[in-house]
Amino acid sequence: MTKQFRIDFRALAVGAFASLALPGLAAAQDLQDVRLRLAWIAGGVDAPIFMAAEKGYFADAGLDVEIVDGNGSTGTIQAIGSGDFDIGIAGMGALAQAQQAAGASDIISVAGLLQKDPTSIISLEGSGIAEPKDIEGKRMGTDAGNLEDGMIRAFAEANGVDFDKIEVIIINGGGDRVALLKGDVDFINGWANPDGDKVSAMHPIEEPLLFADYGVNLIGSSVIVKKDWLAENGDAVKGFLAALQKGKADVAADPEAARDIFMEYRPDADPDAILLEIEVMQKYEHTAASEGQPYGWVAPEDVELTISLLEKYSGMEPGLTPNDIYSDAYLPVLTQ
Repeated sequence: MTKQFRIDFRALAVGAFASLALPGLAAAQDLQDVRLRLAWIAGGVDAPIFMAAEKGYFADAGLDVEIVDGNGSTGTIQAIGSGDFDIGIAGMGALAQAQQAAGASDIISVAGLLQKDPTSIISLEGSGIAEPKDIEGKRMGTDAGNLEDGMIRAFAEANGVDFDKIEVIIINGGGDRVALLKGDVDFINGWANPDGDKVSAMHPIEEPLLFADYGVNLIGSSVIVKKDWLAENGDAVKGFLAALQKGKADVAADPEAARDIFMEYRPDADPDAILLEIEVMQKYEHTAASEGQPYGWVAPEDVELTISLLEKYSGMEPGLTPNDIYSDAYLPVLTQ
């Protein structure tokens, strides 16, 4: 008992000495704790966050960031609104809808991470679907959520497609890809990546028709914060976004190293799938209007389009302006 006591005492003494002798240890205690909730279970799209954590960019900005997986944009928006988390990752379109329908006007986005919507028309090679009008007279497999958000109807209207000439087959639970491969439907309404990748691994596909390339684009993943927390922690948000930009630059420079770092934080993930997502999702980080701008910067016209599409096709109440849901005041202007 006495021996155990002496060992513990010496360990405490050594620890105390180290905290005095090593300024870095003492400085670590001064970092601001920040709780970050992702939109979904961490994936390759979140690689810049893990890179920033691993390389010490968050720490350099004075932040100790705890990264927690999410279960959808709605859950993350609610978690930020309740104050359970400081910073969140959620769809900007989902935030706009939450502001109007769920009283989330106290939350704002400060950066757009995935600005080009991957939603697309996916069909097997030989389907004859090479342009929007080709989906007329065909069978579409989609889940209820994709149908209810109204964007497939927006895509049809924007491209002169008679939606009444499409046979809609509701298939929930990811079964739409199976139905496509079996020939039970002619095309599905899903993300070009990774849904299209999963189908093409089993059978060659036509080039997916991205909604964003045909006039229909909802800004997706964005960094969100509660406005009152932002008012008191503006420097922390600026530091977070600056660290995120540095992390993104490292990911772009070496995707395989980014994959390896991601796996250290989420060892149960599929490394091949994570690398594929890191590589392919980069093409969705900018729209034509924001191309060439720093990572995270959003063009006002893209925010306006997101709002107008939701008002016209998703039943969102009118009245929101771009300034209600997005501010670029905290995003450092850095070259990529």
